[in-house]
Amino acid sequence: MTSPTSRRGSTKTLRFDVVIVGSGFGGSVSAMRLTEKGYKVAVLESGKRWKTSDFPKTNWNSWKSLWFPKLGMHGIQRISLLPAIMVLSGAGVGGGSLVYANTLYEPPDPFFS
Repeated sequence: MTSPTSRRGSTKTLRFDVVIVGSGFGGSVSAMRLTEKGYKVAVLESGKRWKTSDFPKTNWNSWKSLWFPKLGMHGIQRISLLPAIMVLSGAGVGGGSLVYANTLYEPPDPFFS
C-alpha cells in the first residue's frame, strides 16, 4: 500500500507491505510478528492513547468509562447499538485489551452440547 501524507504543504509517500486496522489483541500481535519477519507494517487506530491516570477507578463512573460522544461520554469503552444487541469494545490504542478486567465468562454446559 502507498499512502500520501501532507505536512505543512509538503507531500511524502509512505509505503507499507501490510496495513493492519486496529491495535487490539489481534492487530498488535499480527503487527509484531510481521515486523519480526521483515515486513514494513502500518497499524491504524481510531482511538487515542490512554494514560494510566485516564482509566476510571470503577465502571460506575460512566462518563469516564463509556465512549458515546453524543451523550458527552469520552471513556475507554465504545458503545455500538445494533438492532438486536449492544456491543462494548475498546475505544483507543489497545482495542479490547483496554477493557478486559481479569474476567472470563464461561457458558453453561448445555452451550457445548
